[in-house]
Amino acid sequence: MRRVAITGVGVVSPIGSGRENFLQALKRGQAGLGAITSFDPWEFEIKTAGQVKECPSFSDELENQSARVDPKIAFGLRAAQEALDDAGIARFRRDTLLHIGVSLEIFNLSGLRYASDAPEQSLREFIRSGNIRRPLDTLTDLLIRRYGTPGRSLTNVSACVAGAQALGHAFNGVGSGLYETALAGGCDSMLNPLALGGFQRLGALAISQQPEPLLCRPFDSGRGGLVLGEGAAMLVLEPWEKARAEGKTVYAEICGYGASLDAFSLSAPDSRGQGAVSAMTGALSSAAMRPEEIGHISTHGTGTLLNDPVEALAVRSVFPNWQDIPAASIKAMTGHLIAAAGPLEALACVLSLRHEFVPPNISLKKIGAGCELNHVTGQALSYSCATALSNSFGFGGQNAALIFRKAN
Repeated sequence: MRRVAITGVGVVSPIGSGRENFLQALKRGQAGLGAITSFDPWEFEIKTAGQVKECPSFSDELENQSARVDPKIAFGLRAAQEALDDAGIARFRRDTLLHIGVSLEIFNLSGLRYASDAPEQSLREFIRSGNIRRPLDTLTDLLIRRYGTPGRSLTNVSACVAGAQALGHAFNGVGSGLYETALAGGCDSMLNPLALGGFQRLGALAISQQPEPLLCRPFDSGRGGLVLGEGAAMLVLEPWEKARAEGKTVYAEICGYGASLDAFSLSAPDSRGQGAVSAMTGALSSAAMRPEEIGHISTHGTGTLLNDPVEALAVRSVFPNWQDIPAASIKAMTGHLIAAAGPLEALACVLSLRHEFVPPNISLKKIGAGCELNHVTGQALSYSCATALSNSFGFGGQNAALIFRKAN
């Protein structure tokens, strides 16, 4: 297995777009939550989200048209462009892997009219009529149109672990020698009526009639649910020795990946945390590391009543020395980017290792029962360590963990 270097990074997020802006926002502990302005949420109980402040635009009309219909495409295009430019890559080659994680299609809901006597037939007609505004693989198609045909292109749709799994698959592909370059990550935007309504019906959202910058409270005793966000993060992976020989900047090494599917429930976590444990131990095994070698942990930390204590339990189970490992929870700043959450938090780990700090959980005031970890609160912690682990957990019992090592 070859060592795998991260040679390019790109990001669009609610707390800053572009690597340097995102880095400085993490260091400041910047709150990125506020009033939803992309549509009128008057009929919803929650009116707060992690919203990208300015949607990117492009010179290409097809890209602009797609981005106007589906903002996550704009975020993904911009993050991919930054990452590829950063790595000095102008075109995809036959030994390139393109792997993107996304979530839901954008629907034109005005085209849906349920017939009370035949709702299933009405839904089928709605789908056949072309009301799906942009297919889920639109971003990969546009990237291929812009950068050429890679050896393989994949679109991964697995909710909150989609982007993390894309990174893990790319790590395995480059590490095994199957590919010489990979562009991997995720993009998402749940800030539309269908997505917001769906999460509200699940009872997963932190309810507030007014925008609150600290509404997302991972691991806090007063947490009430997640807050949706939007954005994208993309990473370029290349063989370590090749990147060093070519004099490229290496941000960090990706050195471990573990994934599991416990299939416990459609939306609730296994209360024993066994799927999360399996993903983390799998990542440690992949990296040939012992638990005590992990320097800090980026938690999935959604701020929901069920998920936070289960994750904390799983972390304590895997890491006997958990009290010595700083834990970050950046969703308090960004909201939950769903398919893009894993890559965004992976990038936060990479930048944290490179610049020797751990981002804070800005909204944690009192640790909730069962949520005990060595949480970093208030402001960023100045902290030098060699490795970091990033957790991503999703609907259907899907779990992923990635391990990164500081470049040396």
